[in-house]
Amino acid sequence: MKRWIRWICAALFVTAAAFIIWFLHLFTQVNVSMQYIDWTDSVQVMPDGTEQPFEWDSYSNTSEITGIYRFYGSLPSDLPSGSLLFETNGAVISLTLDGEPIYQSNVAQTYEAVSMAQATLPLPEGTFGEVVMTCEITDASHTMFPPLLRFIPENLDIKESTALANRTAFPTGAAALALILIFGLFLLGVSLKKADFSLIPLLFALVGLVSFQLIQDEGYYFLPQSVSDLFSHRGINFSVIILLVLYLAMNRRRQFWKHLCIAAAWSAAALLIGYIISLSGDGYLAFYIREGLIPELQAGIYSGLLYWLTLWLSVTSALISAYGMARAFIDQGVQAQSLRIKNHLMTEGYQALEQRITEDASARHELNHQLTALQCLLEKKDYQGLGQMLSHMAGEQSSLAQTSFTGNHTLNTILQDAAGKAKRNNIRFQAQASVPDELNIPDTDLCGLFMNILDNALEAAEKVETTDRRYIKLQVKSADLYLTVKCINSFNGVIKKDKKGNLMTTKEDSLSHGLGLKQIAEIAEKYHSTLIYHYTDDGVYTLQTALRIPD
Repeated sequence: MKRWIRWICAALFVTAAAFIIWFLHLFTQVNVSMQYIDWTDSVQVMPDGTEQPFEWDSYSNTSEITGIYRFYGSLPSDLPSGSLLFETNGAVISLTLDGEPIYQSNVAQTYEAVSMAQATLPLPEGTFGEVVMTCEITDASHTMFPPLLRFIPENLDIKESTALANRTAFPTGAAALALILIFGLFLLGVSLKKADFSLIPLLFALVGLVSFQLIQDEGYYFLPQSVSDLFSHRGINFSVIILLVLYLAMNRRRQFWKHLCIAAAWSAAALLIGYIISLSGDGYLAFYIREGLIPELQAGIYSGLLYWLTLWLSVTSALISAYGMARAFIDQGVQAQSLRIKNHLMTEGYQALEQRITEDASARHELNHQLTALQCLLEKKDYQGLGQMLSHMAGEQSSLAQTSFTGNHTLNTILQDAAGKAKRNNIRFQAQASVPDELNIPDTDLCGLFMNILDNALEAAEKVETTDRRYIKLQVKSADLYLTVKCINSFNGVIKKDKKGNLMTTKEDSLSHGLGLKQIAEIAEKYHSTLIYHYTDDGVYTLQTALRIPD
């Protein structure tokens, strides 16, 4: 795969991950909040009904103030649907909006009550106007004074509790998914008798991450106290760190650390970009780092930072392990394909050798008869017949000679096999191979390239009805670190293409013959080359490529 495609795939993966995190982040923040209604003016109502200005320094529920007081304020015009909320203990309270009464009460303090009684007045969206509250103190020791009037958006308590729970649930859910993934990978390795025991520390580290953070934040509400105390013990947090260190120590492979460093670089870049975006929009991420994480570090509290680091390391390690397992299966498939190619080559070579042995035995038997005939001609002194018979035997001997195309054993075997097939199908076969005995190209790639090229050429030439027009010309040359290949063959003028305009092979036995033109193209791309092919109306097909030989 080309480098720019890999970069695009990596960028798409990071973009998708960032989008998913952003989408989930929407469910962890509340974009509305409680608003306090400020009193712009306040007076004390005297016994004779007159009003005198009144000021206060702070809110309190332990004042010794008595009498009647009136407070003036206003509701803004951009309020959503919600409710007005205020305390009602120890006072007679009346509330008007634009002169219309909307509330009247006289609530006494409940005996030994822990919290103060409250009034909640629903308001539709867009409600605004002047608010006037009249408060007559009946029990100053339990009265919130001055009255603390605030606006609560609809379902604010549900949103806040849900967002708080999601801030714990989403990271824990990621750790839980990583836990399932690692457990599945370990069981898959066991079933294939290739168990990766380095996954066990990571497995238990993920168990600790899932249990510790979730139970510490939410276990009090759903689990027995003893269970909640056990699994929220801080020792679990330290054991997670130890298990991760053990996992890293058991994975000292260079490839693993390479992937881990790449993931760290991408994660750091994504975090920086996310922080800048959050900072510009006054988002929760910037707020958490600025108001939560940094003050904790300054105070010597590292539990928050350690949690996020261990969570990132655990999930990233799980993904790297899954990637490694996938690559192992892919490599195993490639090796199996290579083995099939080798077996095919060996089988073809053995069959060709067996056929040559049979032909040689038959030729020796025929030679004995010919020698007897020569003896008879010599005794009869038929020198003309003797000369004709010797010429005929020389031609047959020349046709039986085994052609050697090149000193490279793999390529020579493929060419000899193709030459034999061509002869059996009345196809003229010419091959020129100027290559060293040892090429720095694996035999699997040489087989995949030349066997598919020659098989395609043999199949095409065989379909030409006129036998004297059946031919294949192959030129292979190694020069200047390149292996150039040019194959010219005849065909019947029929070209098959797919919907995209690509040439299609007509092979029926796809397993035996590899992947045809697609496999040829993949091998060429692997060695930084492309396929060039063209054909003429008079039935001549040409294919060329030039492989960059590795150093």
